[in-house]
Amino acid sequence: MKQNAQLMAMIYVDSVDDARSFYVDKLGFGHVMGMLGKDGLLDFCTVSLGGARVMLMRPADGMQGTSATTTKRPVELYLEVADVAAYCEQVKKQRIKPTTPLTDQWWGDRTFTIMDPYGYQIWFYQSVAEAELPQGAKVI
Repeated sequence: MKQNAQLMAMIYVDSVDDARSFYVDKLGFGHVMGMLGKDGLLDFCTVSLGGARVMLMRPADGMQGTSATTTKRPVELYLEVADVAAYCEQVKKQRIKPTTPLTDQWWGDRTFTIMDPYGYQIWFYQSVAEAELPQGAKVI
């Protein structure tokens, strides 16, 4: 049976409020919804860019690896945008320096990456060509 599916990344961060501000104010994501905790801070919220959604969540007590960092996390996000070059310029205007420049990849996507304040690398891409395998590469 064929199913339509969408994926929403769920990311634990020490401050959902700060992470939400970065994604909404700096990257231009829309705020979908959030829930305040008893302390008046966000327990979680969902942000979106195009059809992609990311849920930012406050960690449970004792969970580690959720603080702001410049160390890259082992999970990356790969988000499609309509015009990656224009979006890259928009991000730069927010004083966010790409971690990799706008590049045409062998698999046919034009990409650039940024690192969020919690160490998650985000790839933004637009498909621009057919894949051209590197010499000697085998695809299965």
